[in-house]
Amino acid sequence: MRINDFWSIIELVKMDILNSETEYLKLLKVIGNNQRYDFLSQLSIYDKNPNATACASFDMWRKRFNRTVTRGQKGIPILSGNNAFQKVGYVFDISQTVSVDRNMNEVRIWSFDRKKHEEALKDMIKLQSYDESDNLSENLYSLSRIYADESIYELCNNLRMKDEDISSFVHFMRSSISYAISNRFHHNYQVDMENIKENFRHLDSISFMSVGSCISNACNKIIETTMTRTQNLSVKKGLTKDISADYNVFNEEK
Repeated sequence: MRINDFWSIIELVKMDILNSETEYLKLLKVIGNNQRYDFLSQLSIYDKNPNATACASFDMWRKRFNRTVTRGQKGIPILSGNNAFQKVGYVFDISQTVSVDRNMNEVRIWSFDRKKHEEALKDMIKLQSYDESDNLSENLYSLSRIYADESIYELCNNLRMKDEDISSFVHFMRSSISYAISNRFHHNYQVDMENIKENFRHLDSISFMSVGSCISNACNKIIETTMTRTQNLSVKKGLTKDISADYNVFNEEK
């Protein structure tokens, strides 16, 4: 795929999302499931395979996980490289792969276990002098404040939000982050659809990228921090992690 074609598709994807609050919620789920990719890549994942939960390049699947892409599967295009030299590469979801030797080769993806891991969330909140709650939705909202408020208010300035609109927009951003994380944490977070509709009027193709990047970065920080903290709760088994953001998969060490 040529770079110009990639960008043309992304523009159409953005317009589809901005015209539908329902599609926006689907995108937030993609962000939560694929937090190691940047927002631009998440838009492409949403377009090609919104149910993707663990994406990696063809070579990464083979070299690190001894898996290969099933014949006939189409990759998800993403941009790589810097602004001076970019190219379109492809990633594949775990559902598009099989074990190279056809034996059982299970790849374990990190999963939030409320009974085991909720204390980690509470610790993250208490460390920042916020009050934790027994309500998971409230804790997720608190985490969105802790990890994103600075960026959200900076975004308000960049978008030149009117004073009377800021409170609603901040809530929109916090709720979007909370919803994206909740999907990864297998939790049913209720969003205010009227609030989403109200704030969509501020967005266009350009500002939407800034909003999406802010949400994506916050989700990455919260989920990655949670993963790190839950490692300490595992006695005999740990989760390996590659900070290169080249994939979204975790192996369990035996």
